Amino acid sequence: MDIIIVLALITASGMFSGLTIGLMGLGIDDVQRSADLGDKNAAKVLPVIKSGNLLLVTLLLGNTAVNATLSIFLGGVVGTGLMAGVISTALILVFGEILPAAALTRHALVVGAKVAGLVKVLMFVFYPVSGPISMLLDRVLGEQLPDMLNRRELRHVIETHQQSQDSDIDALDRDIILGTLSLQEKTAEMIMTPCEQVVTVGYKDILDETMISKLKESGYTRFPVLRDDRIVAVLNIKELVGVALKNNLVKEFITDRLIHIHTNIKADDMLNRMIKGKVHIASVSDQSGWAGIITMEDVLEALIGHEISDEYGH
Repeated sequence: MDIIIVLALITASGMFSGLTIGLMGLGIDDVQRSADLGDKNAAKVLPVIKSGNLLLVTLLLGNTAVNATLSIFLGGVVGTGLMAGVISTALILVFGEILPAAALTRHALVVGAKVAGLVKVLMFVFYPVSGPISMLLDRVLGEQLPDMLNRRELRHVIETHQQSQDSDIDALDRDIILGTLSLQEKTAEMIMTPCEQVVTVGYKDILDETMISKLKESGYTRFPVLRDDRIVAVLNIKELVGVALKNNLVKEFITDRLIHIHTNIKADDMLNRMIKGKVHIASVSDQSGWAGIITMEDVLEALIGHEISDEYGH
């Protein structure tokens, strides 16, 4: 009979030890995220681990009570003396601590979900003792801090995840995610096309066959319109399709809108402005005047980290 009790107590000791390490090792944010994505095990475990200090005190009290009782019964089974102490310690250490802890750290969510009901009962039973202690810990230590990653840590997680053989994130996914995270660190000046490399047209230029041919050869469809060394509009060459030109002026066909931004504006803010304004091109200026332009293509290149080229090499 004593042996049966000892085995039961070792099992209970292992359960308390394993649950202490396993459940307390689960991050609330990670479990909450899994529960939000439909993980039933996470949904069962979440209410338990949210009571962090109460859960911890309950499991430690249970483990202490079981191990104390186990030592008494082991003394009656294996006797007294040095050898009896070694055997008792070995049984508690291996079967009551090491093996359960090793197993629960790998399967904490699954096992925790299966015993969540039992843990709630234990928290209720031990509450007269664990409740005041957990309240004191809450007051002294405060609430558990959220496990949030900064941009640098998040980039490292994405890169490491993509390099794993079991990852479902490919290189393009990685580049897009990392590019998105880096938008706040890039300014308009860093991704713009400098003014000396931009093909422009004058506000009062004449759209004759020579100019049309020149614009077509450039390979672009949108051209910034200059007026007094300032970008005032955009000429979309598509607007000229099917139009019989008779020395018309550029200003007669400027229909596309644009936004004006400063060189130090962050790339993510600039992208938001372009999306809200429903424009595909932005004029970039600094203290000395017009500095360059940014197109939606430039923003996409910043996102994926690769240059996008068409058949014209643009």
